[in-house]
Amino acid sequence: MKKYAYLNINNRIVFFVLFSLSNAGKADLLPEEIQFHGFLSQGFFHSSDNNVFGQSDDGISPGLTEIGLNAAYQPFDRLRFAAQGLYRRAGDIDPGSVRLDFGLADLTLFNYKSGRIGIRGGRIKIPFGLYNETRDVSFTHPTILLPQGIYFDRSRSLLLSADGGSFYAEQDTRYGDFSFKFNVGMPLKDHREIQSIILGRGDAKGELEGEPAIATQLMYEINGGEYIFAVSYMDLELDYRPAAGEAILPSTTRIQPLLFSAQYNGEKFTLTGEYNYRWNTFGAFAPGGKFITESWYVQGSYQFLPQFQATVRYDVIYVDKSDKRGDGAAALGYQRHSSFANDWVFGVRWDISPSWMVRADYHRVHGTAWLSQADNNPDTRPTTQDWDLYGLQLSFKF
Repeated sequence: MKKYAYLNINNRIVFFVLFSLSNAGKADLLPEEIQFHGFLSQGFFHSSDNNVFGQSDDGISPGLTEIGLNAAYQPFDRLRFAAQGLYRRAGDIDPGSVRLDFGLADLTLFNYKSGRIGIRGGRIKIPFGLYNETRDVSFTHPTILLPQGIYFDRSRSLLLSADGGSFYAEQDTRYGDFSFKFNVGMPLKDHREIQSIILGRGDAKGELEGEPAIATQLMYEINGGEYIFAVSYMDLELDYRPAAGEAILPSTTRIQPLLFSAQYNGEKFTLTGEYNYRWNTFGAFAPGGKFITESWYVQGSYQFLPQFQATVRYDVIYVDKSDKRGDGAAALGYQRHSSFANDWVFGVRWDISPSWMVRADYHRVHGTAWLSQADNNPDTRPTTQDWDLYGLQLSFKF
């Protein structure tokens, strides 16, 4: 692995990065076409106010645990199977569950000197930005939490995987390398948290029914990933069907994020920026029914010693870009600061060995737009606009 590989989040390889993170623990008894790898991470959080992954307010919450085991089997040169099981506990958003993170077949239709074309089918990762396809592997993160203005943890199931198919194409040229992905599938849903976000209430008893969603990404790389540029787009639609006797009207929600990504990867320094422009149509659940969410971040990481890396990030989100003060939220009886968040993040990472990593983060946050409603009930305890968050994480991979 190259010295700067920890800094380079190159998602051109969709799922295989999960299997090539480390050769430690490789079973010599297995044939070469079969590979097993795994990881685990445990996070601890303390906040001055508000709760993150459990009761972190004025206490310490061990509320973020992730354990994954993945396998890949390649019976033929052009055919590969891959799957990953994941146990995740994330505060009150997810008190602990085992799921199939992804499980797919990858068939290369055409393989030639300067590229390839293929299809994937099954439960496939959604191509979105620089981090989404490997977000469950903490070693690929710049900090404990990804930029929450774009990679929400409270509604991660909508972005994580989909059951369907994908077409992909890769082309190497003298001017750089291009990759393209087009996915169609049914996204996974965490009903409790997603319903509370979309309906603005946690007592809904009906069901959210998803329509087939599309996700596409075009990526361009120069010098083998030294410079990376990408454009990602999703079109996601959810229909709410109220329960019998429920005083909520049926309605359709449509979310269409357009994400622009850029990254420079040097030997010791990485500079990353992403800008997300998201169209929202919330039907009966928002005044006027339509609004635009704007979010972006700028991030720099520096490897100041061979095993140590420091990261600084500024992360911004406005739920409604035309109402950055939160007047609309106040008119509906919500706290103004629930409609925006500005987050300064300072992180340090220590790679103890190729298999073990420890990192610590500090956040100074203005606003609560990305806070989980499962961990924070503003009806019983109002959230605080300005707050601090401290995080510590221990991770292992084999």
